[in-house]
Amino acid sequence: MKRHFYWLMLAALLGVGLCACKSKQTVVTIPNAHAEAVSAPAETPAPQKPATQPEEVRDEVFELDKEETNTTVMEQKYHVVVGSFKNRDNAKGLQQTLNNEGNNAVIVLNEHGMYRVLIASFQEYQQARTKINEIKGRFPDAWVLVQKEETPAL
Repeated sequence: MKRHFYWLMLAALLGVGLCACKSKQTVVTIPNAHAEAVSAPAETPAPQKPATQPEEVRDEVFELDKEETNTTVMEQKYHVVVGSFKNRDNAKGLQQTLNNEGNNAVIVLNEHGMYRVLIASFQEYQQARTKINEIKGRFPDAWVLVQKEETPAL
């Protein structure tokens, strides 16, 4: 009985093995598949819109958080952002950590309800860029924020 069982199992495995490996798809031949690649003609780059400021800068309408007292920050043009939060408590936590390390971090609230944590503010873009380079190991996503010019309502 065992012998019949082994033969039956062997036949079943062979049957499955032979049927499962067959492909029902037809093979397609690609003409010139072994030919050397030819470089495509150079594409004309899309026209670039004139940049009024570097790519790393975002324009937003924002104001100091209701508990902020450091109003001199708003006199600066370029602000280095190291954190963005929907939750104010999370922004306060990062601010407290940064201030405990000797920074003078400030929280601003933008027009979309996002709390931005600013680690430093400067009058010149290059100063902000230098600060980002200094902190990129800890804050690789740091970016520069600029107060958006509000257009007068008609």
